[in-house]
Amino acid sequence: MAREIQIPFGPDKTNGAGIEPIASDSAAAPDPLAAPPVEAYADTGSAAASAPVVPAMTPQMIEPAEESDSDTMSDEEAIAQGLDPMQMSIAALRDSIGQGRELKAREKELDELNEAISADNAELDDRDYILANYNQVVAEQDAIIADRTAQRDARKNELAQFSAQLEETTAALERMREYHATQLQPLETDLGHARAVADRAKNDERSRKGELSAAENELRRANDNDANTMAIAQHQQTQAAYDEARRVSEQAKSQLANVQRAYDDARAQADQAESPLKTQIEDLTNRVERLKTEINQLGEEISTASKRRQYCDTVYQYPEETARMHAEVAEAERVASKMSSDNEVLRGQLAVSRRKSKKAKIAIAIVIVLVIVIVAAFIIVGQR
Repeated sequence: MAREIQIPFGPDKTNGAGIEPIASDSAAAPDPLAAPPVEAYADTGSAAASAPVVPAMTPQMIEPAEESDSDTMSDEEAIAQGLDPMQMSIAALRDSIGQGRELKAREKELDELNEAISADNAELDDRDYILANYNQVVAEQDAIIADRTAQRDARKNELAQFSAQLEETTAALERMREYHATQLQPLETDLGHARAVADRAKNDERSRKGELSAAENELRRANDNDANTMAIAQHQQTQAAYDEARRVSEQAKSQLANVQRAYDDARAQADQAESPLKTQIEDLTNRVERLKTEINQLGEEISTASKRRQYCDTVYQYPEETARMHAEVAEAERVASKMSSDNEVLRGQLAVSRRKSKKAKIAIAIVIVLVIVIVAAFIIVGQR
């Protein structure tokens, strides 16, 4: 029994007539131009893990994609069946949304399949080369292993020699530093004593200067002759004490400078004597680190060549595995070609649906603009 379609946009122009739906979930005939659903492509095996399986070709599948426009009713046909152009545009808009999502999913699946095919083809090229040149490839890997092993052994011997030299030079530098520390110890003691003397002399100078300032203030406050005489005498005595303290401070400062200069000269001589050993240690350290890096790199090259050698043996011993991969990749390429054709059909259907949904898009845009205008009007009125 026919179902009555109720479309929420525009007035009902069907006059209550029963209308058969365009597509039914259970009884609709399959569209000969429609691309198969994504689920139709199943996993084919290990060589191309994402390669889908395509159902057998039918006469309908090879129809030209350009004829897909005939599956969509024209405006005249829609009016003849009781559907106005707006209703058909809305239906086309709904179809375009679904078709766009399906096309995006199919394109992603096709991209993943093509990536798997590309990787498998690269492996097959290598396998074919190994099967055609097995003895040469194996000889190359054996030569690499032998050469890198000899180089690594030589580097290990050099590393042992330089490591021993580094240890000896480091020990020699430590002994020299201990000797220089013994030589510098008396000078360090004299330097500490001179600093203490200079600090005490400087503090005494500051104290005497404070006493002199107080005596000068007393001299200015003296009113009578007796007081003035005593103030003058006190000021002269304080001035003499300050002058002596300043002389002692300058002498201590000069002595400190002499001791500091002697210590700096001795320290510079010690540093100069230690410098060659420091340079030698730095050079030996760099050589040791460089040799360690080279040894590690050679070890990685030996490991890579050994794995390559084992892989060549496996490919050579089991050629049927390469033949199986060729068959799987060929099937995956056929499926990818079919998927690409199906996607082109769906892309054409999507273009038709988008073209026929322009009226619905315009109507929706008008509704959105009206809603915005109404909301803005309410806001303006509410602010007043």
